[in-house]
Amino acid sequence: MGLNERDPLITRTEIATQAGVARPTVTTWEKRHGDFPAPVRSGGAEYFHLSEVLDWLGARTVPRNQLRPGETAGTTYRDRIQDRQGIQQYPTPREAEARDAEGDSAIGKALVNELMGSHADRVRGSASMLDFLSLLLSLVFLRETVPAGWRDVEGAAKKGTGLEHMGGLLACIGAVADKELRRYGVPPGMRESLMRLEPRSYRDLVGVVRIAAKLPKGAFRLILDQYEDHAGLRSEEFFTPRGVVRLATELVLGTGQEAASIYDPYVRGGEMLVAAAMRHGSDGPGPTLHGESPRRDTLRFAGMNIALHGSPAVLRSTRAMPWTSDGARSGFADAVLTNPPFNMSDTAGAGRRDGTWEFGAPPQGNDNLAWVQHVMNALKPGGRAGMVMPVKAGNSVNTAEREIRRNLIEQGAVECVVALPPRLFSTTPVPVSLWFLRRTETPRPEVLLVDARHLGTGKGRRNVVGNDGLGAVLEVVRPWLSGAAPGSVADGEPGPHATVVPREAFAESGYSLSPMDHVPESRSDGPPAREELIQTHGEAARLGDLVHAVDADAAGLAWDRLMGARGVTDPLPPGWTEARLAELCEIQPGPSYTRLGKGDRSPAGEVPVVFPRQLEAGRILLLEEEKVSHEKAQELVNFRLAGGDVLCVRTGELRPPVLVEAEQEGWLLSTNLVRLRVRENAGVEPEYLVDHLSLPHSMQWMRDRAEATAAPSLNRDTLGHLPVRFPSVPEQREVVRVSALLRRQAALHREYADSLVRARAELLRHLMLGSSAG
Repeated sequence: MGLNERDPLITRTEIATQAGVARPTVTTWEKRHGDFPAPVRSGGAEYFHLSEVLDWLGARTVPRNQLRPGETAGTTYRDRIQDRQGIQQYPTPREAEARDAEGDSAIGKALVNELMGSHADRVRGSASMLDFLSLLLSLVFLRETVPAGWRDVEGAAKKGTGLEHMGGLLACIGAVADKELRRYGVPPGMRESLMRLEPRSYRDLVGVVRIAAKLPKGAFRLILDQYEDHAGLRSEEFFTPRGVVRLATELVLGTGQEAASIYDPYVRGGEMLVAAAMRHGSDGPGPTLHGESPRRDTLRFAGMNIALHGSPAVLRSTRAMPWTSDGARSGFADAVLTNPPFNMSDTAGAGRRDGTWEFGAPPQGNDNLAWVQHVMNALKPGGRAGMVMPVKAGNSVNTAEREIRRNLIEQGAVECVVALPPRLFSTTPVPVSLWFLRRTETPRPEVLLVDARHLGTGKGRRNVVGNDGLGAVLEVVRPWLSGAAPGSVADGEPGPHATVVPREAFAESGYSLSPMDHVPESRSDGPPAREELIQTHGEAARLGDLVHAVDADAAGLAWDRLMGARGVTDPLPPGWTEARLAELCEIQPGPSYTRLGKGDRSPAGEVPVVFPRQLEAGRILLLEEEKVSHEKAQELVNFRLAGGDVLCVRTGELRPPVLVEAEQEGWLLSTNLVRLRVRENAGVEPEYLVDHLSLPHSMQWMRDRAEATAAPSLNRDTLGHLPVRFPSVPEQREVVRVSALLRRQAALHREYADSLVRARAELLRHLMLGSSAG
């Protein structure tokens, strides 16, 4: 096989058919020859890698009496099989890039949200979200790459009408996907995964197929992103964020180094290899992509992802630890790009005895630096690697790990370490760095350490490395990896903090590879300026005065009267009313994704848009990047806010409602919110309604009635049935006054406590380190 050809998996029957021999002959070869390739087992069946079969058959000549017309003496069974192999047509990188951009459109995101929301639980039943993900990705993969297979799926969907046909449709989708995956050398298993799904009805299953047919091309990665947001994943399961992938790829492959062979020993969803293939472009043959993973489920996703992006790859299912695998290769890769699973334990155990470790035996129970050495072992001389590592791997106090870092540093394997922003992954707070390694006989005498933790941009529960942060890090690091001095960003532009550390200087820090231990701007143990000390103390004193004042007001409340007041019981006390929320308010859900998408919002807009994450501590926070133009706001005039409106979360994590203030007049509500506007003469004050809806009882009522999906959701009709009990308007205003006073008291106490913590820290720094002149 050529370097850039795929490596399919074939069965014994297919070997026999393509080699032109009887089926029992293949079994005879296996039994009589101990060097016959070993099978790959998956789903109760056995398969063989075509490349290994071809290597073995290349030494076996077809007998003269069995030669076919056109075959000459000396023809091998390998020659015969190769003549039967077709050539796979791949999309060009430019086509794949355009497909990805289309997948990120507002329509694509809205459809994926719909699939990952209510459809997920209606179709998966008691199966896992991973099985449902297999269904979605199989449908996208088949629709974009296997037209004949997609027609088979659509035909099967039209034939059925009831529960008895669901198994047939799922089996059809899984079988077609498995057949195609085997052509890419990936062990099948989609059919087995899909058959675990338990759709509530045939209509629900067909509905998923129909929505998948509407997805724009390029929705594959968007589905992976949404899955990661919805599922609680461990470090070995989550996918690598796009910004991290791009940064690693650009710095490893963008420094003038030719990379004919690129390897990812823990391939996840194929993100790193896809980025490497995309970066190559369309000129000439692309690099050979090698990927391995002990997780066959995500290996299947990687196979589909890479195929969608126009590149053949050799993908292998491995044991859990590739450095212990039989026949582990060394010195074959020009470049390695990987995000291996990492451990956070700071074990005190001694180094392990098994394995061959060039830089020292890693400790038992922690594989962080075992992965580093596996990567170094795979590199050719001159080869370079970029790998995601936990910060802990760079500064752990374990003796074995410190010795490994010492050897890596002193032998010139480490070129650069970049500390990345926190919360890059939605399911883990573990801070990570990018390590850049090289196998070279002439290492530079220094290591570049970069602190880029402050260059992240908040996006929901996680940070992202945006274009500005990426560009700033690339400007600093790329020249260094190319052999020059570190670059710099323009004056006034945000950039990473960087320093060059001589290799012999690392001994002082215990051979720490954490940039925070070396970059001066990252260290916070210097003395405070006198002005800072005075300012911190003054802020604490000011807040202390406010706290004393609000405490006096709260102490003036007639607690005996309040506690003795008659509570709301059933039946209602005299003067009280109970009504449904729909009777009291106009209930307006936010606009659809298609009307207000990500492309409509930017920091350059004039009218702010409110999202659930902005409802914080009873207030609406302003996000500068979430604004739309006046023209767009005019299109959405029905979704504008007015002072006295109440905002509730409609989909996603429920948060306490918030009252719209006068200064937020004219802002817009987003898709995931609902606006409550109290009707005239309803008899309820908006401020009272907010407090009532924020009660634990009311919040639990909403949670109980939110649709039990991956993304909880309340529709307008359901919310309209929420019961609200309220007294006369004067009594409501008294309740609101007491509530506001106690809320302010609590907020001021929190601020005061935070200011005392800051003042204490500044004072201790002054007393222990002295004060600078400032």
